[in-house]
Amino acid sequence: MKTLLRKISNDLYFQGPDRWTTNPLEGFNFKSIDRALQFVETWGMKDVELAFAFKSPSSVTRVPLERIDLKYNS
Repeated sequence: MKTLLRKISNDLYFQGPDRWTTNPLEGFNFKSIDRALQFVETWGMKDVELAFAFKSPSSVTRVPLERIDLKYNS
């Protein structure tokens, strides 16, 4: 399973600075929810949600950030 960030407005997955992809399997794997949330907070990202990708691009689960507490463990 990959832990990703997805831009809601255009359905793209974060790959790196100024790089986004339509393929969730090519997205940057944060490996944990805490790391992804810390990245969002550090860089003040808006219009993004968590996404979890499995073996195929069609099996992605999305979680809007407003549905989770943005606090994370250090």
